[in-house]
Amino acid sequence: MTEDNAAPSGEVWLPGGWLRNVEEMIACAALVVVVLATSWGVFTRYISAQPATWSAEIAAVGFCWAIFLGSAAAFKRGQHVSIDMLTGLFPTGLRRVVGAATDLLTFGFLGWVAWLAVDFTIESWTTPMPSLRWPYSIHYAGAALGLALMTLRHGRAAWARLVAG
Repeated sequence: MTEDNAAPSGEVWLPGGWLRNVEEMIACAALVVVVLATSWGVFTRYISAQPATWSAEIAAVGFCWAIFLGSAAAFKRGQHVSIDMLTGLFPTGLRRVVGAATDLLTFGFLGWVAWLAVDFTIESWTTPMPSLRWPYSIHYAGAALGLALMTLRHGRAAWARLVAG
């Protein structure tokens, strides 16, 4: 499962090239939110007399988005752990069959979990967060989007491997 979809050096700045790295941009923005919200929470707790209780909720939302969009970015670039020690010993034909079966199983699992995450996100729309009173769907939407992107990226890579034979 090693595929590098990253744009060659300089190509990312072409018109529309930034869209190739949308997962990375969202994950980085979410990480900035985590750092700022956590810093503000620490500042208000230890420096001022009024701790900002909402900062933990904002940090948790940002953390969820950073984790799942960062995972989607790693998935896009083929950077998740893959152990092929045993399959490397297989003959070429058997290796292709096992690879196709693994791709199908992974695609099915990711699709199922993405569907569950979307369903959970929709169901949590009426449940508010304790401090901010925002719907918990904002929190869980990061998982749903990240898993959906992982499913799409894996499907694209698996199809390319299948066509390449």
